[in-house]
This record gives sequence, C-alpha cells and structure tokens, in this order.
Amino acid sequence: MSHSSWFGERFATAGLVAGFFGGLALGWLFSSSVLVNNSVKVMSNNFGFEKDQCEDEKNFDPGSSDADGEYKLVLVVRNDLKMAQGKVAAQCSHATLACFQKACERIPNAVDSWFFGGQAKVVCKCDSDDDLEQLRRQAKFKGLTTCLIRDAGRTRIDNGCKTVLGIGPAPSRLINEITRHLKLY
Repeated sequence: MSHSSWFGERFATAGLVAGFFGGLALGWLFSSSVLVNNSVKVMSNNFGFEKDQCEDEKNFDPGSSDADGEYKLVLVVRNDLKMAQGKVAAQCSHATLACFQKACERIPNAVDSWFFGGQAKVVCKCDSDDDLEQLRRQAKFKGLTTCLIRDAGRTRIDNGCKTVLGIGPAPSRLINEITRHLKLY
C-alpha cells in the first residue's frame, strides 16, 4: 500500500467520524431547549386560501384549557358530490393545512395542545352545500377556526364548488356541540 492511499483512507475515515459526531452534536442542540422552542410555529404565510369572512368574529379563549384536555380537528366532507377517495383525501389535506395555518396565527396555544396531544382528526359527512354552510356559520359563531375548501375545478368537480369544511383545532367539547349529529365518513 502506498503512502498516499494509506493517508487518503485515514483522512476519509477521520472525515466520516468527525461528520458522525458533528451530526450528533447538532442533533442534540436542535432537540434541546437551547435552540428550539417546543411550540408549533408557522414558517410561511404563502398559502393562497381564501379567508372565511365573519363580521363579528370572535375566538374562544385558548388560555382557558378544556377540562379533559382533548383537542381535535373535524373535517366535514360533502357526501352529495360523490368524490373519489383520492379526491376526498386531497380536499381533506387542504382543509387540514389551511386550518392549521390559520389557527397558528390566531390561537397558537390551542394548536400546541392539539399538536402535542396527537393531532386528532375526525372525518364526517354532510349531505349538501347548505349543510356545510350552516355548520360553518355555527362554528364561526362559537369563535372556532374554520376553513372552507373550494375545488379548483381541474377534475370532475366544478371550479369554486365547496367540498370540505375544516373546524378546529379546538377543544373537542366545543366542536362536538356542532358536529355531534354527523355520521363518520
């Protein structure tokens, strides 16, 4: 073995070892409270979702925690549209992300409770556009975060058609007052 190949192998091994231990050190720093606050934060406001409008909008007080501490996000799907499973999954994903972003901006303590409590999500169904709108109004009246998803019209659903309503994250007891009667999807 030549001197240069021996040196090259040793140098490569030393680089791998240094990289491994450096990665461990950085991992420890980023996972410890030294550099990271454990609360959930929105990193970007680049979503183009239309905001729900409500003239007398209010929010529940996130400082008053729920008695049982359970939080959830409910996704209400319009069953009359007969969307394919993949389409429903995509629309529910849009609603989840939109509600998450909106709630992070407005009620970060509630988002933290939901996020670190397992991010419970329940998917229910309703029968019509009118049902979806009535649920949205009831949730807004209670001060809950809502996001109404409208389809872009690139597949079988008409452009602008209301497909899914996201409610929450919020204390389960508040959402249940509105959605308890709905059947699971």
